Amino acid sequence: MAHSGFDGQTCWVHARAGAIPPGVQGNDSDHPLVVMTTQKLLLTGSDVFYRLHASTTDDLATSWTDLAPIDSFARETVGGPSDALPTGASIAPHLLEPGDETTVCDFQPKWHAASQRLLGIGQSVWYRNNRVMHVRPRGIAYAVYDAPAERWSKWKTVNLPDEPRFQDAGSGSVQRVDLPGGDVLIPFYFKAPDTKQYSTAVCRCRFDGETLHFVEVGNALTVPIKRGLYEPSLTRWGGKFYLTMRNDERGYVSISDDGLHFEPQRTWTFDDGSDLGNYNTQQHWVTHRDGLFLVYTRRGADNDHVFRHRAPLFIGRVDPESLHVIRDSEQVLVPERGARLGNFGVVDVSPDETWVTVTEWMQPRGVEKHGSDNSIFVAKLKWNRPNRHATFAGTGAPEASHASELLSYTRPPKAYTDDLGNDKSPLDFADGSRAQTPADWRRRRSEILSTWQDLLGKWPPLITDPDVEVLDSRRRDGFTQQKIRFRWTPTETTTGYLLRPDGAGPFPAVVTVYYEPETAIGDGNPHRDFALQLARRGFVTLSIGTTEASEAKTYALYHPSIDDAEVQPLSMLGYAAANSWHVLADRPDVDSKRIGIVGHSFGGKWAMFASCLFDKFACAAWSDAGIVFDESRPSVNYWEPWYLGFHPKPWRKRGVITDDNPARGLYPRLVAEGHDLHELHALMAPRPFLVSGGSEDPVSRWQALNHSVAVNRVLGHSDRVMMTNRPDHSPNADSNEMIYAFFEHWLK
Repeated sequence: MAHSGFDGQTCWVHARAGAIPPGVQGNDSDHPLVVMTTQKLLLTGSDVFYRLHASTTDDLATSWTDLAPIDSFARETVGGPSDALPTGASIAPHLLEPGDETTVCDFQPKWHAASQRLLGIGQSVWYRNNRVMHVRPRGIAYAVYDAPAERWSKWKTVNLPDEPRFQDAGSGSVQRVDLPGGDVLIPFYFKAPDTKQYSTAVCRCRFDGETLHFVEVGNALTVPIKRGLYEPSLTRWGGKFYLTMRNDERGYVSISDDGLHFEPQRTWTFDDGSDLGNYNTQQHWVTHRDGLFLVYTRRGADNDHVFRHRAPLFIGRVDPESLHVIRDSEQVLVPERGARLGNFGVVDVSPDETWVTVTEWMQPRGVEKHGSDNSIFVAKLKWNRPNRHATFAGTGAPEASHASELLSYTRPPKAYTDDLGNDKSPLDFADGSRAQTPADWRRRRSEILSTWQDLLGKWPPLITDPDVEVLDSRRRDGFTQQKIRFRWTPTETTTGYLLRPDGAGPFPAVVTVYYEPETAIGDGNPHRDFALQLARRGFVTLSIGTTEASEAKTYALYHPSIDDAEVQPLSMLGYAAANSWHVLADRPDVDSKRIGIVGHSFGGKWAMFASCLFDKFACAAWSDAGIVFDESRPSVNYWEPWYLGFHPKPWRKRGVITDDNPARGLYPRLVAEGHDLHELHALMAPRPFLVSGGSEDPVSRWQALNHSVAVNRVLGHSDRVMMTNRPDHSPNADSNEMIYAFFEHWLK
């Protein structure tokens, strides 16, 4: 029990929790940090809620902190004509009057692995004279918990399409599904404000750590019974998606292959065909790798004295084929003490425990005579086999097992669809005409490549007949690792690591690039071990890096020398990677048509220039490189002399461009002449590429990527440009899983 006590005037409701795994930022303990939110309800009204409060535990619910108000969820009030509108009012401002108030209710926190953030989702609610407005705007409300600061962000609402049916659209009391790569499937219910019957659907949103960006919505389900279908909850099990929905008379369930398009709903029944008995309240899922369970309330449990039979709280196993609850599996999860328990939450705390949290809702008055006292219960399900269904920090990320999951990231959020920003289209020839056919594009591509080669400096002849020296060889689990030396410029050799999987080839292969080659083979910062992880997945990998230059803080390669470089250093890195391609292509156990390249940050820039300028790379992944010029971001620093701003020493002071510290060399000329890196991206077409975006490549980078989308459209392709997003610069297990899925899809 997390809390108890009843004052007779208000009661706590909607106790739901999210778990922050151990070892992530903001949780240094050995246990999950569980954050539970709840809010006060005024007993003399109907659904009159006040700001959310929070309590936490870091000892698996042995103790909880005192419930504390969350200021960012305080009610907001509609003011006069010159006042800013409250959050969510812009959905349908014509329905509001001065004095109307709003807050968030039916809130459910959940860990979002791709962003490494606790994301809570609920819905907005509006009051006039402290009574719920029957005709009102409603939005999908959400907020993010900052664990290090121990505070919730200001809540926002999802920007749904501007349609009347979405003016009253909420996601209260729902369970969502987070997809590999960070997209979120949010079940929600909606109607035009002046109608009574809800429909239920699932919308896909892209979460970047701060904002939920609407991408698309699936088909709508409803029944012509009273208020229709609402308060849905979604889960994924065994490659299918399962949706449970509330109706005033019965509970309903549906199934889907993709989480957006669902079969016609059917009523919940037991496996003997009898009605489940659940009605006019929600049901939620408990999902384990080895089984699917439903938590619910129902009639027929000697509970006629309980409002709408909303107690006790039951759990039963679901037959995923027949969509029945197996009667013999039913157990009481939380006993009834007169108060209703229909509003509850489910949280995967660890691979060993799942909790169900619920408050005793003290309406109607008098329920306390049966023993209830507004307790907040925590029912623990302890698994005898670890639950690998859910994603926990340190236990990996969900695999993108279907091509559709990977390729869904070819679709930008709706707000950025076909948004080309202010950049000139790479389809436009220098004479002003436009490439409209594949043949046109081949000519235009040659024009772009020639222009950039002239600007960057011509590469020396490629080293197409490499002489590779093996310096060391050792066995690792499932592959052989060789330390090798080869010439990567006309005058310099480098050492790198070649990882070859066991078995017969020819294999696909990937070049990995970074400050030094050891990190990619697992001897460095976590989640940068691309060569190691890809070798484990059946790729030959070659890890290279600029060890000596990084130690000297010159970072790149300079030809013919650092005093008089004739090729921009970043382009010279691309040249070295092209020679590394030849090292792989020269091997009989490598398929030369299936070689890609990947890098993060500095390595992301390197991989981008290599793959764009050298068309034998079959595909490429660029992790938070900074894929366009952006002088507001210190890490998108193409102006530095080791990238595109080479000039003779002494070099400019490292950092952003200022009047006292201007950019020099090629970079200011590129900007002055209107060039940007979207022109280089277009050289990839029709080869696929993935931008694994972090802090330097936010969702708005789709404005640049849409130019490559347009080029590929001319070539007849719609699936060659992808971007995932996370808030942090560093990659994580989820973002890397998408990189590996990308290479497995395009190279295997």
